[in-house]
Amino acid sequence: MIKERLLALPNEIAEIKMEVLKKQEQAAEIRELMNQWELAEVDEIANAVDDKGKPVFSNDAKRKAELEKRKNADERYIAWARELKRLEHEIAEQNIILDKLYNEQGNLRAICRLEGASND
Repeated sequence: MIKERLLALPNEIAEIKMEVLKKQEQAAEIRELMNQWELAEVDEIANAVDDKGKPVFSNDAKRKAELEKRKNADERYIAWARELKRLEHEIAEQNIILDKLYNEQGNLRAICRLEGASND
């Protein structure tokens, strides 16, 4: 039983690692979309002027506040943030499973060594 499990573990580990990689790539794509959206908004905020030609958001605090306000009002941005959070949670869960599988593999190897030593 131990031998079969040791032989099966590398494939299980590889499958989970592939799933993690796919989710990391999806998360990176979402981060890029969010970053592009933020850059466009920051540019628009920085260049906003009133009818007298004066900046609408005259200092950094006002610009940051306006960006946060826009983030909280934009449905696309909210959906991206929600999806990113979901992916990051799933990646964390899969990393916990990977740790468990690596620990199991190490324990099984130790048992094999102990059994081998007791047979000598």
